[in-house]
Amino acid sequence: MIIITGVSGGIGSELVYHLKKFDKVIGIYNKVKPKKKISNVEFIKCDITNKKQLQNLEKKIKFDKFITFLSLAGTKNDNLLINQNFNQIDQTINVNIRSNIFLTKLIINKMIFSKWGRIIFFSSTGALRGDVGTSAYSASKTALYGLSKVISKEYGKYNITSNIINLGAFNSGMYKKLSSKNKNKILKNLPNSKLGKSRDIALAIKFIIDCGFVNGSVIKLDGGAN
Repeated sequence: MIIITGVSGGIGSELVYHLKKFDKVIGIYNKVKPKKKISNVEFIKCDITNKKQLQNLEKKIKFDKFITFLSLAGTKNDNLLINQNFNQIDQTINVNIRSNIFLTKLIINKMIFSKWGRIIFFSSTGALRGDVGTSAYSASKTALYGLSKVISKEYGKYNITSNIINLGAFNSGMYKKLSSKNKNKILKNLPNSKLGKSRDIALAIKFIIDCGFVNGSVIKLDGGAN
């Protein structure tokens, strides 16, 4: 069973079509429910920043011997730190790191019981670069590195691995919202001038699922841009 958050987003909505070929998928969404029903995919509504809803989500997820948790949900608010209000900062921290800690804590109990689990967090190359205007975003996304590393050491004895996929430029909703100038800037920075596709992410996920010796690692998917 593959549990994935952020299925309302551009990449998430595409990923479920690839992941359902590997296993049954539970897609977690908050505000916007995917319109189409997809075979082998169950959609569950949950605000991952709400502890009560997370606890209810845990009850809805049935036991499975093989559980993979993909934390794709994220939010970004580009602005200089001095111009960001406290609510914007809280929202970014809550979605990008706090919810990941809580949700992992709930799901990992099921993994310990079955002595098998795969946890994959998603960060971005932009967070590591420290781009101007991304203070809260970069802080929350880089915090995932510490979280993943500790989980890999604490629960490796149960055949549970924790890794990060570091995403570069992909042909998703976020990229499509950029101006033509920024799009061209990104393409020029790619050695082959091609954006990543959701299938590339799915193949990296499959590799991590199949290879239990990959643990506490970071896999970079950026086409050689960084």
